Amino acid sequence: MSRSAIRRSSVYVVDDEPSSNALIKAVLGTAGFDRVRTFGDARPALEEMIESEPDLVLLDMHMPHIDGLEFMRRMQHRRRGHTFVPVLVLTADGSPEARKTALRAGANDFLSKPIDTDELLLRVQNLLSVRLCYQELLHHNTALARELHTRVHFDDQRAADRTRVIRATRDVIEHGGPNIVFQPFIELTTGCPIGVEALARFGTEARRGPDEWFSDATAVGLGAELELSAIKAALAQRQQLHPSWMLAVNVSPTTLFTTEFAELVDETDVRHVSFEITEHQPIDDYAKLRKVTDALQDRGALICVDDAGAGYASLRHILKLHPDVIKLDISLTRGVDHDQVKRALAASLVRFAEQVGAEITAEGIETENELDALRQLGVHNGQGFFIARPMRPAGLLDFWPNRTLVGLPG
Repeated sequence: MSRSAIRRSSVYVVDDEPSSNALIKAVLGTAGFDRVRTFGDARPALEEMIESEPDLVLLDMHMPHIDGLEFMRRMQHRRRGHTFVPVLVLTADGSPEARKTALRAGANDFLSKPIDTDELLLRVQNLLSVRLCYQELLHHNTALARELHTRVHFDDQRAADRTRVIRATRDVIEHGGPNIVFQPFIELTTGCPIGVEALARFGTEARRGPDEWFSDATAVGLGAELELSAIKAALAQRQQLHPSWMLAVNVSPTTLFTTEFAELVDETDVRHVSFEITEHQPIDDYAKLRKVTDALQDRGALICVDDAGAGYASLRHILKLHPDVIKLDISLTRGVDHDQVKRALAASLVRFAEQVGAEITAEGIETENELDALRQLGVHNGQGFFIARPMRPAGLLDFWPNRTLVGLPG
């Protein structure tokens, strides 16, 4: 504890003898204490303590009006909160009984008159050190309590959010899955529609997008159930699509491993269905995943690696799964008409796809220039707002006969 901090402490001297007050103040002042107040009457000292709490009280035991024992009783009664103000009793009665009486009344130390000035300074410094340690501990505990309260509030909020996510997700699943819209993808050289991607929409909470819904569902252990409900909802509308179109559905590796997925595909004609495997979850066992994807391909389904170019995981998917379709991520498509690095990466993926017998589909095409650039690079298929926005099946059937893309056959 630094001496400067101790000497900045506030000290009250309560003694009805003016000479004693003057001596103590002088001794403390010489030692560097400049916040010393003296009281010849205990009553105003008690009143002052209501507004301004000292760090130490030097208290005479025998005084008119209010003696030292009564002073300590009232002081403890008026003490704000759980603060600790040490009391050093000063008295000419140095008997053992007087000491015991003072200590039982709440005194923290005892010094007999006449006062030894060196001993007085040592006892004052010791008591102030205890007081300052107490204050630091109190502040530390207050900070810990505040942090604990924050953490408890955070945990409560997280638990409430988890409960909300579980209820909302189960409600969607129990009502047949999310709403499904379909975004067309076309053959870039001819402009002919070749399929649609099924996209989940959640209208109940606009502030959470589909990615957040699936991410939150995964966090509470309902990711696979929600994905399966979306796939089922998409397949349920399959009869409303053109029979020649491919239907692309998104599926995570975790969902592919579930018994529920196996049962669903066993009772489904998966020809003209493309399973787009996302890269958002790590895969520990590619051999196991390859068994699932090989079985789907044997039954006529297509396997598509989604988000190619967005990260390392998608490239591993391509190397390990031998997909039928490689879908360029929107981050690679966006600005490909003027970004040479993106053009070079897209061109390399096109050449790679040619070598392994896969087709390339670009997502997120939003301008005519992007479409032209991708077509020149040899990208087979594309989708994006420039081509068509996601829509209901009825809108698809009305859309294509009247649709003409700039630079493409109408």
